[in-house]
Amino acid sequence: MGAHHPHDPLLRGHLAGLVAAVLFGCSAPLISTVTRAGSALSIAGLLYGGATLALLSVRLVRGTQAETPVGRQDWPALAILTLLGGVVGPMALVQGLARLPAATSSLLLNLEAVFTLAIAVLLGREHLGRRGLLSAGLTIAGAVVLSEGSLRGTTGVGSALIALASLAWGIDNNLSQRLSLRDPIQIATFKAAAASLPMLTLAMVMGHGFPSVPVSLELLAIGALGYGISIWLDLLALRDLGAAREAVLFSAAPFVGALFSLAILREPFSATLLVAAALMAAGVVLLLREQHSHWHRHDNLRHAHRHWHDPRGGDPHHAHHHAQADLIDTPVDRPFWHAHEHQHEQLEHAHGHVSDAHHRHSH
Repeated sequence: MGAHHPHDPLLRGHLAGLVAAVLFGCSAPLISTVTRAGSALSIAGLLYGGATLALLSVRLVRGTQAETPVGRQDWPALAILTLLGGVVGPMALVQGLARLPAATSSLLLNLEAVFTLAIAVLLGREHLGRRGLLSAGLTIAGAVVLSEGSLRGTTGVGSALIALASLAWGIDNNLSQRLSLRDPIQIATFKAAAASLPMLTLAMVMGHGFPSVPVSLELLAIGALGYGISIWLDLLALRDLGAAREAVLFSAAPFVGALFSLAILREPFSATLLVAAALMAAGVVLLLREQHSHWHRHDNLRHAHRHWHDPRGGDPHHAHHHAQADLIDTPVDRPFWHAHEHQHEQLEHAHGHVSDAHHRHSH
């Protein structure tokens, strides 16, 4: 983030979401090559162990930043998303990957976008315009087209396990979006550590088989990027874009995984790949070009999160007054980021926006 001006939140969210999708998309095919090397519990534990190490390293390198920490009221949601996204999801994925070809598994992971989108729009009051819905349709259609040439060797149990993992992550994404105003690194690190330590301990106590040292190191590396860095970036995308829009971007992950399987793992090439690629690329471009702007009202709202202030003005959502304690060690003569509890007064205006925490109004 710039020192003197905030990056465009939409651009920041789109970039974070796409990189998160690429990292996670490449991880599934790599995991599928080592599913026989250990138990599902030990492999999932190692993946999240790598994620924990990566996130602790990022936290160390970045240092302290102005963020709102997780509070006591957030622990129930954090516990649920950790259980679903950090235990149920990866364990179901590992077991599903063991029963399916890598490209098949990658494509079935498109169900995560479907579940995330449905929960966000139907239950989470998020808005996705016609272009957004068309974008979602194009990206999912790309996977359907590609499946004609790649979904070989599918088993009912394997597909059900991938669907279970996708549902767990769909719920996780929506819960994470609700917590995304809190420190993303703190949330991601807690989730990774709270998933890895119990799974690794349980695997050792129960005498589960562990992969060899080289394979274990490989899993730690895959987890560091495909789970650790990807989770952190995905939380940033959820914060800036909302769960529905993030789901459309993240639906590129299965395509990345299928392409990675064909190019790196030398799985059989399908001629429909180009058609699928065109559909998915069109979907992503359409989403990036979507503009949603209308007259809307902000009700009174009080919450705490990281936000931007500019002495010259610019963000009407954060034109609030500050107590002296809110500005300690803050250079108020130039633009700055900080985090504190603040009040949003009722406001009516029109501007381009997405379904972030400040724009959950009806349409």
